[in-house]
Parts: sequence; structure tokens; C-alpha cells
Amino acid sequence: MSLVQPDDDLKDPLLAEAAQLRASPAFAAAIREYTVGLARFREAPRLVNKLISYESRFRVTGYLLYLDADHERFGADGGATYTRLLELCTRRNEVSPRVLKTTLAMLKLTGFIKSAPSPSDRRSKSYRPTALMNEFTRSWLTYAVGALDVLQPGENRAQQLNNDPAFIGRFLVSGGRDHIVGEPPADRMPEFIGFFGSREGAAALVLSVMLADIDSTPLPSRAQIASRFGLSKTQVSKMIAEGDDLGFFSVDAAGVPMATDYLRDAYAQWISIELAFYARHMQPA
Repeated sequence: MSLVQPDDDLKDPLLAEAAQLRASPAFAAAIREYTVGLARFREAPRLVNKLISYESRFRVTGYLLYLDADHERFGADGGATYTRLLELCTRRNEVSPRVLKTTLAMLKLTGFIKSAPSPSDRRSKSYRPTALMNEFTRSWLTYAVGALDVLQPGENRAQQLNNDPAFIGRFLVSGGRDHIVGEPPADRMPEFIGFFGSREGAAALVLSVMLADIDSTPLPSRAQIASRFGLSKTQVSKMIAEGDDLGFFSVDAAGVPMATDYLRDAYAQWISIELAFYARHMQPA
């Protein structure tokens, strides 16, 4: 089991920025703030939770938001056509055409996108986020800026998010362009994301376990976790068993999972990488 190694920080600027965040005296408070926020974010209807439980589906959603926001490259109507989405998803074999089509169908079913013939090519569909999707995006970013304001209070990112109508668009364009030409943040921790971002129910369980660990409080029951995050008890039990096998949990005689040092380290590294990526691309006008 391997995590990001210190030498990697010297080679990768994003990892170096993440290491700086972890070294901050405020990081413990920030990681708690973000964990609480992520757990609230995942208290979503079951279909929405299915959408955000997989890194591949979340990546499709991010690409769609980027293509729609990058007016400089794609014009006022946005560029989120099926052709462009397919090109982005398959250029590094990140997402299969089947997963792309499934994700687009789920986005339409949740009311997050609407489709119409592309203004530039009537043979191709163009996708635009709805007001519901924009509200979802703002909610997602609210938790990130809250954690970053704990770490970097002088940046006042929550204030920027609330007062600058162009703040989200700038982030989507800057982050989207970086994601396309560089190494995606999630690809820096394949073992952790292979569980946390690739197994339905894993993220909800990890967040629950980590929050109990951070606060030194009892873990909610399997039924309570299932109810909170729109899962079944069977799914929660399966994720406990898988996490135990992977070394993320130790399970006591009563079947209650607890965070291992491996999970604590992996989780802290992942949160710092994600927050470093946000910080890099959440800049004032």
C-alpha cells in the first residue's frame, strides 16, 4: 500500500502546494470543516448520490461544466456538445463512451442539464446546465471555500463566492483547462480513489468513519449511515468489508469499523490535494 511520497512533492507543484496546506497549524480544523461539508453535500437524493459516488461520473459532470463555461473558446452558447465531451473523456481513456452516455442520462433525469441541437452543428447535441445544476455546483464549492478560508483567511474566498457572480465561472474555466492538459488530481492517489471514488457507498462510509475519528465520537450504526446517505445496510456492510481488506479500516468484535493510520494519512493527503487544486484556481478577478 503506497501513498504520495515526500520526494514526489518536489517533482509535482500541486503536491508541493498540498504539502504546504498539511503543514499549516490550521489544517486539522480545515479537514474537519471540509469533512462535515462533504458529508452534508452527500445527503442528496439517491439518484444524485449515485451520480457523485463515482469519480468517472463526477469527471463527466466537471467536463460538461467546463465546456459550458469556457465562452472564450466556445462562444456564448458554451461548448458542451456530445462530440467534445466524448473527446475529453476518451483522450486518456478516463471514461468510456458507455459511462458518458449513462452519466448524461442521469444528469437529465435529475434535472441538472437540458439538451438541444448544437448551434454550431445541428447534427450534434449541446448540453447546458440548469438552475438546479448551478445550485448544486455552488453548494459543492461552498464547502471547499469554507475549508480554504480556515487555512487562508486572508483570501476571503467565501466572500468572493457570495459577491462575485463570475467567481464560479472563472474557477470552472481555469480548473477545467488545467485538468485537461495536466494530471487530474484524483490520478495522483489511484489506490485511495479506487475505493473512495469508485465504489458506491465508500465515500459516505469513509466520511462517517473519519468524522467519528476526528471528533472521538461513536460511529453511527450501519442503518443510520445507510439512511443518511441513501444507501442500503447491505451496501454499507459490503464497503466495510472491502475497506477492511484494503487496510483502510480495522473492524472490532462488534463489527464497527475504525480508521487505521493508513486511512488517516490517505484521507489527509487526498483532502490537501483537492483543496490545493481549488486554491490554485479560485482566484479574484
